[in-house]
Amino acid sequence: MHEAGYEIGNLDATLILQRPKLGTHKEAIKSNLSQLLGADPSVVSLKAKTRKKVDSLGENRSIAAHTVVQLMR
Repeated sequence: MHEAGYEIGNLDATLILQRPKLGTHKEAIKSNLSQLLGADPSVVSLKAKTRKKVDSLGENRSIAAHTVVQLMR
């Protein structure tokens, strides 16, 4: 990405899981993502959601992540 002349303009990530609760870990995850991607922490957004016992996500048998990234030249 950097070699091609792009940088992250915005990253929006949503984690869907029942456990563990991420409230106390969200800032550390956001910081790690920023460092790994070479992005400013201000352009990284992280949310966590649950599925309230619906499907394998809600039954605590799986975890999902949805991410949208805007690249800027």
